[in-house]
Amino acid sequence: ALPIGDVAYRLLFGIVLNLFVYLLNDCIDVRIDLVASGRDAERTQHLNKHIREGWAMVVFLGASLAVLGAVHSVGLLVTFVINAVLIATYSRWLKRMHVVDILAMAGWGAAMAMVGFPLDSPAGWRFAGLLAILCAITEVVQVIRDSSSDRRAGLRTTAVVLGIGPTAAMGRILMLAATIYTFLMLNQIVAAGFLLALLVPLDQPDATRSWDRLRVVFGIVWLALLFCYRFDFGPGGWLVTAFNTS
Repeated sequence: ALPIGDVAYRLLFGIVLNLFVYLLNDCIDVRIDLVASGRDAERTQHLNKHIREGWAMVVFLGASLAVLGAVHSVGLLVTFVINAVLIATYSRWLKRMHVVDILAMAGWGAAMAMVGFPLDSPAGWRFAGLLAILCAITEVVQVIRDSSSDRRAGLRTTAVVLGIGPTAAMGRILMLAATIYTFLMLNQIVAAGFLLALLVPLDQPDATRSWDRLRVVFGIVWLALLFCYRFDFGPGGWLVTAFNTS
């Protein structure tokens, strides 16, 4: 229910923020990505060849975000700072620490969601909490996909240290957590949609394809949740409903 001008501004900010964080991550990881399976080799080689220009663009995008955030609100400025710190520390250190890599990506999921709502919005934080869980699941798929190249590079990710089986089991536990969280905090009916994610295989040969399948499931359920919230359709989250009733 934000004014259309505010929605447009946040959309622009979110697009630039996505460009910034992914380019920053790619610049930091370019040498690892050169030998990683499932990567766009031509694009990675291009970035490695023009890494100075890549870093210059990171600085330009970061400065632009700082200005855009400061002009709009303290909330967007804080959102930029948190995301910049998280993605930099994740790419440099946290992704090399098992279990912490999953938790860091969950934090990043919530931080990216902060673009879409005023920071004093309880509903916004409930949706951000769900995105944190979903991002943790996709990180599970990513570390499984990259486990071979990460092992060769000496990275101690969750999949490298614990193995593919236990890491995949962690992903399925997180899928159940997303279902329970949605039932309690957002919508009791739509929550069941996340159970479809349990049908997606998480073993290494299908990891890239599994990532795409999960994003389809998550995207459809996410749109359904937004529709139900916007038009007050169906039962809300059990805890929220119980609280409002009492």
